[in-house]
Amino acid sequence: MRSQWLFLAALGVPFGSAPVLAQTPAQRTVLEAFRDSLERVGDSLGLARTEAGMVALMVRGRANAFDHLRLGFLALRQADLGATRYFEDAASEFQTVTRMAPSWPYAWFGLGLAEFGLLHARSAQRTSTQPPLARASVALARAAMLDGRFADMLVEEAFQARRERYQPKVTVMLVALRVAAKPKAPNPMILAGLGRLEREFGEPGTALQAFESWLPQSGRQRGLALLEIARTRFLMGRQDGYTPYFDGAAFDDSATVSSYRDDLALIASGGELQQFDRSSGAQRVAHLRGFWGGRDAADLRMPGERLREHYRRMYLARRTYPIFLPGRPLEYIATASTVDDRGLMYIRHGQPDDRVELTTMGVEPNESWRYVRPEGDLVIHFVARHDPAVFRLVESLLDVAETGEVFNPSTRDLVSRGREALLRSREQMSPVYRRERRAGPERGRAFVLAERAMSLQSLRVATSTDSYRDRFATSLAARVDFAILQVDSAGARLHIAFAVPFAQFGAAWLDQGVEYPVRFRLSGFNEAGVVITALDTVARPITREVFGERWLAGTLSVPIPLGRLRVRVAMQDGDSVGTLLPLRSFEVLAPGALVLSDVTVGVPSHPWQAELGAGERVALLPLGLLWRTDRAEVAYEVTAPPGAALKSQITLMRADEQAGVVSNQQIAHPSRATRQLFRQVLDLRKLKPGLYRIEVTVTDGLGGLARRVREFDVR
Repeated sequence: MRSQWLFLAALGVPFGSAPVLAQTPAQRTVLEAFRDSLERVGDSLGLARTEAGMVALMVRGRANAFDHLRLGFLALRQADLGATRYFEDAASEFQTVTRMAPSWPYAWFGLGLAEFGLLHARSAQRTSTQPPLARASVALARAAMLDGRFADMLVEEAFQARRERYQPKVTVMLVALRVAAKPKAPNPMILAGLGRLEREFGEPGTALQAFESWLPQSGRQRGLALLEIARTRFLMGRQDGYTPYFDGAAFDDSATVSSYRDDLALIASGGELQQFDRSSGAQRVAHLRGFWGGRDAADLRMPGERLREHYRRMYLARRTYPIFLPGRPLEYIATASTVDDRGLMYIRHGQPDDRVELTTMGVEPNESWRYVRPEGDLVIHFVARHDPAVFRLVESLLDVAETGEVFNPSTRDLVSRGREALLRSREQMSPVYRRERRAGPERGRAFVLAERAMSLQSLRVATSTDSYRDRFATSLAARVDFAILQVDSAGARLHIAFAVPFAQFGAAWLDQGVEYPVRFRLSGFNEAGVVITALDTVARPITREVFGERWLAGTLSVPIPLGRLRVRVAMQDGDSVGTLLPLRSFEVLAPGALVLSDVTVGVPSHPWQAELGAGERVALLPLGLLWRTDRAEVAYEVTAPPGAALKSQITLMRADEQAGVVSNQQIAHPSRATRQLFRQVLDLRKLKPGLYRIEVTVTDGLGGLARRVREFDVR
């Protein structure tokens, strides 16, 4: 670094502040147009003719600094096309301009690019005592110090170099901005550019210092500076990124709003983006708080965790799954144009639980990812067709192979050899791919349809949702039953019964009736993502033997308001053993008209009982299973208006392949305006083993009708 400073001093760079620009706007416009025209030329012969014409004009007339500047960029373009000897010509022209017009930033910018070219052209013989890297970096730094807008150009050069896998050029640009930021009062644009490059290629701590130094000088870009500080703090895993994130979101300048929207668009739905677009100032801040708060609640995360994870994923996706294509626009963050589809899936759902790739003849580069979810696993497939490093989503694993026959008459098989290799490689990813399920033409046809349906459904869910869920090394395999009861004008209570196989704890069985503590977490939130009920407690279920098996059995309840809500529940024993249950949706109707609670089915002698107060209890069924020897009952609550003539119809039917009505019973109830609990014994002795559905329909004689359904197994 000392050698860079010696060279900087030799160039006469002022360290206090940048001088007034000497290049006129007209000259800058002409020069940019000239550079753009050069970039579109790929014919070195045509450039040579242009060079000859320019030199001839300069010989006949008196050459000025602007002529030398254009000739320098022409030589630089010729060198970029392969004639590396032109780097020396370009450097000579730019050096001439720096002597004639030392305050022209384009001259120093071009000199830095030329010196960098010479670094490789003369790598075998270094004739200068000044290291070429330092010469290039200092010249580029001088350009940025003369005009802060060149800091953005250095950042763009660095990101373009990474897209082209040209790391040495990235290093030069980073060092140049470090040098340019050394003066006591650097240009704010230099600090912004340095922060972006340090965060991406250098030290996040240094990046944060640059952004925090930029903030007091950011002026109309204050919102953007706050966002950059938040992004960097999140990347560093710090907890103090939330304040600058939400403070920055209140600014309404187009650059700030666009940056927030770009970050959001990677996971937000169309409706959420429309709401963002309609908001401003404090409304936008409220929208973002709800957006991230709803995701925290949905995945049982602490407030702010999902937001911090989002920026960590964006950073890693940009580094792990980039699209290396020339000519991309300047990008500081991950967007759909800077990462491939694997990167987009990573941003939405994080690291997959399982990942498989296959390399073989006749099959293009491919990957399959599996996400284990309580609602059902997601299995998604990627293939790289036109670029071996750019993977895109496909609708089916069978779409991955280059060629494949729908039906091969000679082998009577539905897949080609390449496709067969693909399917075998995925057998451990999903039972769908197991060989016995696709052997023979008839099974093969069914397999092709089933596999595509599964993959397409996974694709739809994966691309329309996002998640940040706890992952446990060992599952508790918990089973849960929910029932909404005790509905009144203030709300209702959600009763939860759970059963956990005791063997999952790896503990010694002492006896029945022993308490065993487990952590129980619940989050209930409305459609806007606002948390309306939450629970994080130590439940104390007891050990019980039921159906000849050992369980931990417990119940609890939480109050919930009227209206629609979604509920997520998790149970865990320590950090590595637990169960995250599927997201459940409920709706609690307000009393006044006819209201029917959930229908419960259970065995009063079993330990899972919902306490309704006044000594009333109803049995719940977390195992979802009844034995024909059990004395089971059906229970439900009804709230009806005064004078209602309540009638219930209880229909029991098979819900499996032997579907049909088993029994149908109608019951008249006394008319009362208060909430009433009705019970009915469920005779199981004459039922055959199978899946059953019980349907309760209640009418009030006033035109009101309500229906609830419940399923259970009988053995």
